[in-house]
Amino acid sequence: MAEPATRVRAAAVASVVAVVIASGLILDRLVGPNAAAQGAPQGSPSGALLCPHGGQSGGQGWVVIANPGPRAVRARLTQLGKDGARSVSAFTVGAFTEVYREVAADDPSSATEVEYFGGPLGAVAIIQSSGQPGGVAAERCEPSARRNWFVMDVLTGKDQTGYLVVMNPFDEAAEFDVILRTEKRRLEPGPLSPYVLAPRHSVGIPVNQYLLQGPGEDSLTAQVIQRMGRVVAGGVELSPTGIRAEAGLPVADTRWVLPAAGDVGTRHLVVLNGGRARADISIVAQGPSGQRVVSVPDGLSVGADEVRTFEPERLKNAGLLVEADNDRPVAVSLRLTGPFGGTAGLNGASSSAARWLIMPALPPSGGKAFLVIQNPGPRQVEVSFRLIGTKGAVVGSIFPRAIPGARTIRVALPQGDRPISALVTAEGGTIVASIASYSSGRASYAATLGMPMK
Repeated sequence: MAEPATRVRAAAVASVVAVVIASGLILDRLVGPNAAAQGAPQGSPSGALLCPHGGQSGGQGWVVIANPGPRAVRARLTQLGKDGARSVSAFTVGAFTEVYREVAADDPSSATEVEYFGGPLGAVAIIQSSGQPGGVAAERCEPSARRNWFVMDVLTGKDQTGYLVVMNPFDEAAEFDVILRTEKRRLEPGPLSPYVLAPRHSVGIPVNQYLLQGPGEDSLTAQVIQRMGRVVAGGVELSPTGIRAEAGLPVADTRWVLPAAGDVGTRHLVVLNGGRARADISIVAQGPSGQRVVSVPDGLSVGADEVRTFEPERLKNAGLLVEADNDRPVAVSLRLTGPFGGTAGLNGASSSAARWLIMPALPPSGGKAFLVIQNPGPRQVEVSFRLIGTKGAVVGSIFPRAIPGARTIRVALPQGDRPISALVTAEGGTIVASIASYSSGRASYAATLGMPMK
């Protein structure tokens, strides 16, 4: 994609964008994601959050947008599908406020783009399936398009239907290749090499048409490799136990933190090594009172161009720290089961940060939710919380907490008329934060990472 040409086009339409933003009308598609918003305060950030959430017939969807800053921020929401842009709307998100916006989630190709003008926002997509007992999933929206994505869990086993969701929010066509991997097979389907995705379209690729899992195949991953343009990829899986959705990982790395707690039963850690040499990994569980190595004493290995699924020993309410001992980058994700049924997928975070914005993983009808804060470092950190609701700052009852090094804590969020977001700040070190929840009246379980903030 020619970046100079993009900047010229953005400059040419700047005055038009300024007028439309000021008027509050629906914005015409004149600039692509991450174009600067005219009229924003000097130095204020503008950008886009991209949500390849998918859906199913009869499903419902919402995007929750949270503003952790001291001033109102303009936002533009564009819904994409297999036939192109479905709708565009513009609105304001008040200072320290969250908003729920209903979006289409009635087809596997459903995707949403959230652009912001004049200040940082966070966004998470929530989809609710029709008629399934565990039918709620949450997916953190991604801050940028990349040329490579690892979608870690698109299962096609018995009674499972997996879709690879790819969105192209730009004004140029995109071309990409898809590689499917299980523990036993590697496949590059001809119709997906390359796949051409038109500008401002999204697609839900039915993985079941290309690979059905058999005995000894516990996981199925999809790698999206860009040839031309840029896309964002995610996955959605439908099964009798519910619905799961998660965006892809844009990178492989040598260290991953997975802040998980409140789940039950066996955990499944999916590790993908897309490189050319074997990766030796170790797994450490970091719980409320201590940490323990939960891989075998000599570590675990994942061969070159291989996927493996591990069942690490359980330490109650413990997050995981996964490291490649021989510095070979891998991608990881954790498959979890909720306390009342339903499953969720949780991607790892390849880096920690001092501040995280965590948005709800619940539909507007609400439920119970808790934050999971993992301190993977060696030193104690002091963590404070500010709560964000639909009417502004929430007077919360969450007091600051001290988290010793190599520990994970779980913090219940207050229940109100609507689920709330939280801005979590650590002093003395860095953390990784996620949210997990189960919905009112449903045996559902959803989890997703928060968003690191500067």
